[in-house]
Amino acid sequence: MIVIVIPAYNEEKTVAGVVREAKKYGKVVVVDDSSKDGTAAEARKAGAFIIRHKTNSGLGSALRSGFSKAVGMKADIVVTIDADGQHDPREIKKFISLIDDGYDFVLGTRNLSSYPFVKKVGNFFLNGITNFVSGTHLKDTESGFRAFRGDALKRLYLKAERYEIAVEIVFEVGRNKMKHTSVPITSPRYVKGVGVWDGVKNFAYLLHRKRRTVQNTLEDIVYVFRNKF
Repeated sequence: MIVIVIPAYNEEKTVAGVVREAKKYGKVVVVDDSSKDGTAAEARKAGAFIIRHKTNSGLGSALRSGFSKAVGMKADIVVTIDADGQHDPREIKKFISLIDDGYDFVLGTRNLSSYPFVKKVGNFFLNGITNFVSGTHLKDTESGFRAFRGDALKRLYLKAERYEIAVEIVFEVGRNKMKHTSVPITSPRYVKGVGVWDGVKNFAYLLHRKRRTVQNTLEDIVYVFRNKF
């Protein structure tokens, strides 16, 4: 079974279209993080199962709720995609194919050519730092388009409440030594997301999750260069 988890907050204008297209690849779970508009109603009409938070708890909390539901549904593959239209649900098939090929985790790599310069620079540095600390070799660690093998997802220890969930997922992929890869995705529209301050908080959270020693720092350097980050 394939389950597509869609975290959403005030996305009534776009969520239905995302759900309708995503439904072609599996069951859809929309986690409405206490939206003030008709997000939940639109998603439900489009055919999604709805989890609604009573209070706005953040992206991390929404994803964890969705993951818990997917695991409870005994999903073989779990995909996450944003509700705001910045991802093309038709590309879900790329992720499914790579999981079927034996990967535990697949992360979408956005085309950032149309993104603001500051966003590109911030993405470059946060991406490098995240890979360095996590011992991974992924190309766009802030991307919200990702897929997990169901059994692999169960192994992740996730506790972040907000945007930090993105780097925490990558950290856990590295900590569990999961087979991982990146796949190019299109970005139909630019949507303002993680800002500079969010990036700083993500970095601080990442360091908090990993207690640094000289030995694991050297191991990370060797790993990153071996995989030609």
